[in-house]
Amino acid sequence: MPRRHSTARRTSFVLALHEIDRFWGEVLHDEAYYDLNYSDLFTRMWLARDKALKKTHLYAFMPRVSHRTAVKYVQRAIAAGLLTENPDPTDGRSKRVALSAELTRNIEAFIDHALTTFESGPFGRGSNKGG
Repeated sequence: MPRRHSTARRTSFVLALHEIDRFWGEVLHDEAYYDLNYSDLFTRMWLARDKALKKTHLYAFMPRVSHRTAVKYVQRAIAAGLLTENPDPTDGRSKRVALSAELTRNIEAFIDHALTTFESGPFGRGSNKGG
């Protein structure tokens, strides 16, 4: 069972989450991408940024939606220029998809902002404020 925390610490956590959510919307410039499924897709792609990702593999990065919906999400992000799509040099039937340079910068700015938000609050390094 997780440790119980004070109402003040819980409130700080929720406020930090709200700030992080706000910044996610800000860096993506479009409310359509505020969806948690895009967060799953983009952050999982960022984690796998050094791998050549087949387009068909991306659908598993959005486990909370159907395959059909995941296809639509990926296509929308490609059409918007957030993701780049190129032929797979090893398989002419497949496509490789990557984060655009701009989206990579935006995701990294988001991660940096999220870390700063948590580190500057009661969750920062060395903080042992319990309750």
